[in-house]
Amino acid sequence: MPMKDPNPQLWTLRFKQHKVTILLFVEQTESFTSIKAEILQVLKERGLTELNGQPIPSDPEDIILAVLVDKNDPSKGWVGLDIPAMEIEDETRPKKKIGGKKSVLNANPLGAGLKDGTMLAFKFRKDHAKVDDDGLDIDDNGWDVIIPSYEEESTSQR
Repeated sequence: MPMKDPNPQLWTLRFKQHKVTILLFVEQTESFTSIKAEILQVLKERGLTELNGQPIPSDPEDIILAVLVDKNDPSKGWVGLDIPAMEIEDETRPKKKIGGKKSVLNANPLGAGLKDGTMLAFKFRKDHAKVDDDGLDIDDNGWDVIIPSYEEESTSQR
């Protein structure tokens, strides 16, 4: 993977699954599809075929991303980054469609409201997953992210 020259438009994003962290330098307006392809490339360059028991997919669209519910409290969990298409109705305005694959919110880190240094979780879409109306996995166990804490560090040194 070629190195990117530092510039103000370049952000550092941290992608986590289980105990693995992938640090990527991305343009603010780089598409999430391109970023997912970079994640796959990094995993393949390391010679990995699976991550925490899950096979690594070949299609970047099989990677699902999430952000922290509260960036100051990781224990509150993660929320998926993709915003499904939906209509919002307001008394003062007609119905408005938001979200979906072509939405600016789903297009790139800047459109999604991310910032430099943001931590994201990632997981792989299962081949035969049961999905609901929004395309979300019904049998999903959540996000497998382990964030080390000082308590773990101090007890392991004893």
